[in-house]
Amino acid sequence: MWLTVRHFKSTQDAITAVREDGRKLWVTDLSQEAKALDYNSSIKVPARFALVIGRETDGVSEEMLKAADLRVYLPMHGFADSLNLSVATALVIQKLFIMAPEMVGDFPASTKKRLRKKWYNQ
Repeated sequence: MWLTVRHFKSTQDAITAVREDGRKLWVTDLSQEAKALDYNSSIKVPARFALVIGRETDGVSEEMLKAADLRVYLPMHGFADSLNLSVATALVIQKLFIMAPEMVGDFPASTKKRLRKKWYNQ
């Protein structure tokens, strides 16, 4: 998986870009409307989607939640009821790989070399 990170001036600009690019918009959310990303899930991972991870303190903005095609959460077991944002993000992405192994993909060596040259020098 290769991630392209883009920055936008506003939430609406980000939503518009996602829609114009033909992607579904998934956001993380802890409300009752969110669907669990678990092994028994019937959720179908779309071929093209943007995943929005909220802030640790207050999650995803109300504007982004309203625009979401799907709200998702990572179910937790045991005594823990929250995770550090970077850990939660890594686990959500890993869970998506498990649910949709076709997302993993691989680049030819020449493409990897070109991308490394571009990104490592920034």
